[in-house]
Amino acid sequence: MTPRKQITLIFGLAAVSLLLAAAQPASAGNKKGDKAQAAPTNLVWPLPPDKPRVKFLMSYSSNYDIEPRKKRSWVDKMVGNGDPNVVEMFEKAAGVASDSKGRVYIVSSQRAMLYILDKEKHQVTRVNGDRGLQFRTPLGVVVDAKDNFYVADAQMHMVFKFGPDAHLQGTIGAESGLKNPTYMALDEGRRRLLVVDSRLHQVLVFNLDTLQLQNKVGKRGDKKGEFNYPIAVAVAPDGSLAVSDTGSCSVEVFSPEGKFARRIGRQGTRPGEFVRPKGVAYDKEGHLWVVDAAFNNFQIFTPDGKVLMFVGAYGQNPGEFNLPTDIYIDRNNRVYVSDSLNARVQIFQFLGGN
Repeated sequence: MTPRKQITLIFGLAAVSLLLAAAQPASAGNKKGDKAQAAPTNLVWPLPPDKPRVKFLMSYSSNYDIEPRKKRSWVDKMVGNGDPNVVEMFEKAAGVASDSKGRVYIVSSQRAMLYILDKEKHQVTRVNGDRGLQFRTPLGVVVDAKDNFYVADAQMHMVFKFGPDAHLQGTIGAESGLKNPTYMALDEGRRRLLVVDSRLHQVLVFNLDTLQLQNKVGKRGDKKGEFNYPIAVAVAPDGSLAVSDTGSCSVEVFSPEGKFARRIGRQGTRPGEFVRPKGVAYDKEGHLWVVDAAFNNFQIFTPDGKVLMFVGAYGQNPGEFNLPTDIYIDRNNRVYVSDSLNARVQIFQFLGGN
């Protein structure tokens, strides 16, 4: 997947496949209350005869993609009670993650709610805080190997840690220096929680067990290793850090110790460039995936920063986006992308790059 000719060919074919995705009929979109949207036939990138690398699987847009609808009883009908069902769209979908049981975590910043979707049990768990603390503007979510989950709330200036039972176990707040936490990443091998703070223009590194501050990466500026409104962070298989920086329209890569290594991308509209980079993630092969909210797509790069292909365009059909924000890749190389203004999360399968 890395030779230059193949990269060019893949990119070109990806663009063709995007045109075909845009041609999907509007009825293919997920209507309010419909079950999770299944994959349209042959919606892959790139198109044959090239080997497909990315495949659309499904999307989630409301609680009724998981929960069964309640039936209106004869008593309800007799006394004139209304429909007992309440559709909850995942409005302004932000952070997304999954846990060891395959449950999907979706932050709805507009509803100030975290939804935990259990497809096998047809169950949705709702979390909006605990112990008197409630979310205001939740954004990022990550889940560790023990299914503890962490939610960053920009307006609360806080990161919440919940146990698997959804009860609050601890917080990181202003006393640790947080001002505007956005998106996060876990480095479980080094027992670290990495939190991007856009107002501080830094990545704050906390001990995963004690929640104590260990280190800070970056500061405001235009030089190498400096940021202007960073938004998200990801940890590579080798422990390197990738940080999307909105102001410089780029992604900066650091060593595990926080030493600047290289910058990927710059402002522009060509392949490999950015306008509004948002979520970042690494797959198991070490490719870097970067969401761009202005392009309404995500781009895939080699570990050293060469662009391979992109997926996405503006729209509501599968494989299209309207202000995507976060991206998460699980251990099975399933790719979850929050599609903010379409109020959904789209799920893809990375088929491998060899």
